[in-house]
Amino acid sequence: MDLVSFQYDRSFVLDALRQGDIDYLEHASEAAEADLFRHLIRRQVIQRLAETYPSPRKKEEVPVWIYLSSELTLKLHGAQSYHAFPRILRCGGLIEALGPEMGGRKTSHPETGDVTLACPGFNDKNDYDRQTPCDQDFLRKFAHDTNTDRLHAWFNREVPRCLRSLGLFDPEGLFIGDASYLFVPDNEHYQQSDLLWFDEHNHPVDADKVDLRDKRYQQHRCYKLVSLIHVNRKLDFFFVVAARVVPGKRHARLRVRSGNAPSCMNWWKSSSGPCTKALSKFSSWTAD
Repeated sequence: MDLVSFQYDRSFVLDALRQGDIDYLEHASEAAEADLFRHLIRRQVIQRLAETYPSPRKKEEVPVWIYLSSELTLKLHGAQSYHAFPRILRCGGLIEALGPEMGGRKTSHPETGDVTLACPGFNDKNDYDRQTPCDQDFLRKFAHDTNTDRLHAWFNREVPRCLRSLGLFDPEGLFIGDASYLFVPDNEHYQQSDLLWFDEHNHPVDADKVDLRDKRYQQHRCYKLVSLIHVNRKLDFFFVVAARVVPGKRHARLRVRSGNAPSCMNWWKSSSGPCTKALSKFSSWTAD
């Protein structure tokens, strides 16, 4: 197992950047992330999404929007494990955006530079000082207990509505349909995953039509991520407005249902077919 540790040393980092000595650079800065979360919280974006989130809990001890914000900060830093949550809070901007009443206070030791967090939390169950607004184990259990189908339905319905209410859809209404493979470790406990053969470029191949003795072909356990992506013609931005994770062998087919539209849809493109005219409006989206 590889163990990566981080030490907070601003002067060291600045000197290294000036000399071009960079081993690792994250794409989310503390200031930019804090501005993002202030914007989302001030405009009630996270709170509105939390109102319809399919929470697995009957009693809400930690606000759902705190859970969504925590998930978002983990994704911004590319963290794959909930164990990274305390570290991400120390180097990210969520704590600063939450303010002292919810996020607590972040202090640095004058000699060592170690960052210490002191957070109030949302209940009195802990016998020790809190260093995060919510525990990393809470995030893990909350995510694990959320129903998969309800989560897909929530994302595919509420996220497009939220984007539309913010006026973020381009008037031309261009959408792209995409199907990508998600590789996972070769462990049969990954439910509904499939073992498929791929070439050296990670393109799927028919095992009956290639020589499997060729080392260019490797077998991978995988899922398929089918996405509906909104773009503009200049490709200045993109929004994943709908997505579903399905078994790797399942054929990627986009099915658009007509109804009250969150946005116009002029065309979409499937990974297995050409661009085509789609329905002018849609209210929900599924992948078969």
